[in-house]
Amino acid sequence: MKSTSFRDAFRSGHPLTGFQLTSFGPHWPRQLAGAIDFAFIDCEHHCFSREQVAWMCVGYRGAGIAPIVRVLRPDASLVRAAMDDGAQGVVVPYVETVEQVRSVVAAAKLRPIQGERAASAMSGKPLDESMMATSNKHCGDVSLILQIESETAVQRCDSLVSVDGVDGVLVGPYDLTATLGCLGQHEDTRFQEAAKTIAKIVRGKGLGAGIYFAESPQKEVMAAEWGYNLMIRGCDWTLVREALAMRQATSS
Repeated sequence: MKSTSFRDAFRSGHPLTGFQLTSFGPHWPRQLAGAIDFAFIDCEHHCFSREQVAWMCVGYRGAGIAPIVRVLRPDASLVRAAMDDGAQGVVVPYVETVEQVRSVVAAAKLRPIQGERAASAMSGKPLDESMMATSNKHCGDVSLILQIESETAVQRCDSLVSVDGVDGVLVGPYDLTATLGCLGQHEDTRFQEAAKTIAKIVRGKGLGAGIYFAESPQKEVMAAEWGYNLMIRGCDWTLVREALAMRQATSS
């Protein structure tokens, strides 16, 4: 990934690996440099302040690791805040409607243009050349990633990712299996068919496909066979726990 941006690597199908951050630690970037492609900074389920997010974005960027921030909800203002804090990718959770997608795309790809002008651009009235130049300067190569976490989102996946400005998706297996009636059962055909459908649609459009299969290299291999190229391999506390368990097993 060193020769290209995270966004280009993600969209091209290049294999990318990272893990989820649940805690703020200044030494993580230096220790992880060269070991992962991205750090998944989770602001949906964990209580990071904006100052902490900004410090992490700066630190990971400096270590050559792409900071990817998951915002709390599908909210344009939160997307803009994550970008202002230094995110190279923004993950928007539980997206189910094209209207939600247009709103967050406008925030990620058209800033500083907002309001009615941005809405009309997303409805088919392009920005003029000077406005586009301004937006491109402000937005850079930030990736916008939609999280597909429900049966409804699977059914609408083609429409959701067809909105210009979307760079790919991240599948949340836990929530998705919940709406499919097979909570946590990744071997269930309902989940597997849904996951395969998502990957086929997304990769067919030249976009990136990510999935969160924590603590299971075998499932990552399975997902790669389906077409997924971005893997979140657990989170900081699970990795510490695994290391301690391995050490205990070795010494006993």
